Amino acid sequence: MSKAISNLNKQLASLNPDVVIDLYEIDFSNIQHSFEMLKDLEGVNIGSEPIYRFCGMINGTNPIYWQGYAYQPLPIKAEEFEARADGRLPRPKLTIANPEGLLSNIVHSNDDFANCKVTRKRTYARFLDDDNFQNRNLNEKGKNPFGESDPDSHLPDDVYFINKKTEETKDHIQFELVSALELEESRVPARVVLSNYCNWTYRCSVGCGYKGLAIETIDSKDLTKGFAKNAEITDTQGVYDLGYVDPDVYSRGLLDIPEWNRNGKSKNAESPDGYNLGDTVKITPRNSNNPYKSTPHVFVCVQTHSLASQHHPFFDKEYWLKDECQKSIEACKKRFDPGDGHDYEQYVDDHADLINAYNNQVADGDTRTKEDWGRDHWLSSGQNENRIIKSINPFLKHSKIERTHRGIRFGGFPGTERYPVE
Repeated sequence: MSKAISNLNKQLASLNPDVVIDLYEIDFSNIQHSFEMLKDLEGVNIGSEPIYRFCGMINGTNPIYWQGYAYQPLPIKAEEFEARADGRLPRPKLTIANPEGLLSNIVHSNDDFANCKVTRKRTYARFLDDDNFQNRNLNEKGKNPFGESDPDSHLPDDVYFINKKTEETKDHIQFELVSALELEESRVPARVVLSNYCNWTYRCSVGCGYKGLAIETIDSKDLTKGFAKNAEITDTQGVYDLGYVDPDVYSRGLLDIPEWNRNGKSKNAESPDGYNLGDTVKITPRNSNNPYKSTPHVFVCVQTHSLASQHHPFFDKEYWLKDECQKSIEACKKRFDPGDGHDYEQYVDDHADLINAYNNQVADGDTRTKEDWGRDHWLSSGQNENRIIKSINPFLKHSKIERTHRGIRFGGFPGTERYPVE
């Protein structure tokens, strides 16, 4: 029997055991970028690690140290962790302080913390790290006065996952925890393949691989042009700017899109500024080696503002719109299918006679899209008439840096017609 187990057993069998210390860990690795926002928005820094450690007590004015980690003091109430006699799995309740609703903003933006991992650690005061007792007037040696520090002497960890938010006020938020066996939305197999839906994480380096500029929002609002929240006058002649992202400014696609900065485009804390209509930024989650959890989020400014810190892209939709994918074949084509390099829809729009001809045929029942109609006209007569046709949308030039083929990724979704891959 190891020394750690022997020490623990002595406390468990003791008639006068030491005080039990409850410590908690919440793994926010899947939403860590949002906690980085807290530092930008509110000046709150809960640490750079994706695991937040806290406890319901304080060590003077310091955190409690255990196994080399600092557990920050935070008002918390944990209940119903006990095993049930009827064999049902426990569903503990975890209540966390929410001063002035500060935590609410993060909760609302991240699916109520669903599926975040919660670990309860328990040990006795006599086993706490010596760091808890440094520089104390009554403890000149800086050692644990209750016993001998031992990071291996502890009760088994209780591991649960946040199932749902059960209560929220301006003072606190309560979550219901469940074991891994009761997690909602758990599936076997873990990845379900559908014929009309893309399962890849948008912009992730694994699978999707899209590295281009913003295309559209989740509800199909164009983010290449015409997205201004309020049209802005650009000069003394009264010309209105309806919103336009210049692809030449971001000639390498995602590589040239800057990270959002709370001090604005200047990044100068002494003289902060904001962003202009049409500016594109990204927010890249840090502190994770998992490519699915470190995928950049791209936003387009839809309204000029003078102070960036007052309009965070994740929260302020009046000033920023997020580039998202609808996970459909059509959405994929907008990002990965330059075809033969010609923009047939723009070809129709650039010729007044073609616009009229297309509209008349649609009125007569023609069901072809403008792109298909434009392609047919170009191939049948347009090129022989020496009409001008533009190359594909410049946003697609950067859809995949070092791309090795043209056409939709993987040729199409399972169960759908394959698109040409060159």
